[in-house]
Amino acid sequence: MRVMGMGLLALLFCLPVAAGEIRLASWNLNNLHWQSGEPLRSRAPVRADADYHRLRDYARRLDADVVALQEVNGPRAARRVFPPSEYRLFFSGRLAEDRRTGRESDRIYTGFAVRRGVFDRVEKRDYPALGLAHGRGLRWGTELRLFRDGDELAVLAVHLKSGCFARSLEPADDPACRTLAAQRRPLEAWIDARAEAGMAFAVLGDFNRAFDIFGDRDHVWEAIDDGSPEGLDLWRLPYHRESRCWAGTGRHHRHPIDFLVFDDRAWQRVDRDSFRQLTFDPDHRDIARGTPSDHCPIVVEIDG
Repeated sequence: MRVMGMGLLALLFCLPVAAGEIRLASWNLNNLHWQSGEPLRSRAPVRADADYHRLRDYARRLDADVVALQEVNGPRAARRVFPPSEYRLFFSGRLAEDRRTGRESDRIYTGFAVRRGVFDRVEKRDYPALGLAHGRGLRWGTELRLFRDGDELAVLAVHLKSGCFARSLEPADDPACRTLAAQRRPLEAWIDARAEAGMAFAVLGDFNRAFDIFGDRDHVWEAIDDGSPEGLDLWRLPYHRESRCWAGTGRHHRHPIDFLVFDDRAWQRVDRDSFRQLTFDPDHRDIARGTPSDHCPIVVEIDG
């Protein structure tokens, strides 16, 4: 398959190596603003200082080395959850573009929080193709290359178009579904390019698609796990496992839309029994505001 063009922005730094496994996670932080008392945009939660402290506490419980982030207003917001003394932050290059035009104040971005001292080197690249090219302001993908002890792992943070969780994409019957359908091609292109390069990789994030309803016949999953290039096989977590996030409340959605997706090379390094969804304590959940977040983080360990 012909690989679509990809904008690149490399950022390299050297870190000491730590032994052991690597914990990979994904977390949608529900319109995380950097400023207490201010909603990021319409219908977003207004958070007090105590809310940010609580999110930081859950980040400590998560205890991940690499966290793919969604619905965060950039590094100022992320620093309130992931302390700079412990984590380096990498955000979508779309943030820099929006800053030049003064449009970043109410926007959300993909990115990563990476624990200091775990990797020999980290390289960041942007993947704007996921934003498509029709001015809708869609989220770009953010890619990291993680180097450690001579091994390399590529990880892509994604936040696909919302509003088409379980409807057909063939044909797509409304604007949200048509947009999600169009995002399949660039997502598949990124995956195919890594497979053709023989690189272990993972796609982490909010796919806004309830894969388990249709399983391998889901129109997004079917596009990316199509066996091409030859030998490509994808695996996902969670897999046919009901979400417990916000269980017992009106915010509970049985079928997950947040996933950790691995190719065969990376999957061989995954400790599948270590997978978990970190749920919020019942007395911490504010149903009306959707805080700490309307998504619960997911995490798994892989052989480092």
